[in-house]
Amino acid sequence: MDRSEPQVLVSQDGYIKTLTLHQPHKKNAITRDMSVQLLQAVQAAAEDDSRVIILTGSGQDFCAGADLDPSVVADGKFDVTEFLRTHYNTLILTMREMDKIFIARVQGSCVGVGFNFALACDLILAGNSACFSQIFTRIGLSSDGGGAWFMQEKLGYHKAMELMLTHRMITAAEAADWGLINRCLPDEALDQAVAELAGQIAQGPFLALQHTKSNLRAAQKGGLAAALEQEALNQGINFRSRDFMEGVMAFLQRRAPKF
Repeated sequence: MDRSEPQVLVSQDGYIKTLTLHQPHKKNAITRDMSVQLLQAVQAAAEDDSRVIILTGSGQDFCAGADLDPSVVADGKFDVTEFLRTHYNTLILTMREMDKIFIARVQGSCVGVGFNFALACDLILAGNSACFSQIFTRIGLSSDGGGAWFMQEKLGYHKAMELMLTHRMITAAEAADWGLINRCLPDEALDQAVAELAGQIAQGPFLALQHTKSNLRAAQKGGLAAALEQEALNQGINFRSRDFMEGVMAFLQRRAPKF
């Protein structure tokens, strides 16, 4: 791969932006340059007119985790802690705090920090070729990229502990059954399903969709009382919005709303 070639490809169609991890000869393993480019692309999306951001990988894989460059591994001066704080942690928190909808489109390998980048998205659709693993302990590492939080939140402490200690590979069907992802689909149906879901969201009442993510985030952080307060605040804004008026009129006139 040409070093001058971008490692994150960015495209936009209407309100839908696609960010593609692009190192297919290494199953889109995350380099330091790629993590910088991905963070920059996500931060740019926060300021543009996109409503839905699809995160995917080039070729047949989503992401094989971190690209373990031997020169970096052997370099005792590389500050891993600072790198994680300024790159992975900032990226994942930005994705979760941004009131736009992230959809992970997954096929093939989705392991390590790549798995956690997918879990940081709001929705995850996977082809049946997808396989998932918190693979860190296989090479003598513990989790990063939020894996400890995401896995425990979705599966509970004991199941998360088992999967993270044993770095077991999880099929897409298992991931769907356990609630780790939204849907497992035939690979050949994945693109259409992602496009339809992204299109539905992008054409919906965007303010209300933003507030839905905001409400869920408040509930995650602060529990029921925080969720109730955030819902009350957001509903007050929604109630005065053009989208709400259009939704009511469309309902009364028995037609599809035009948001």
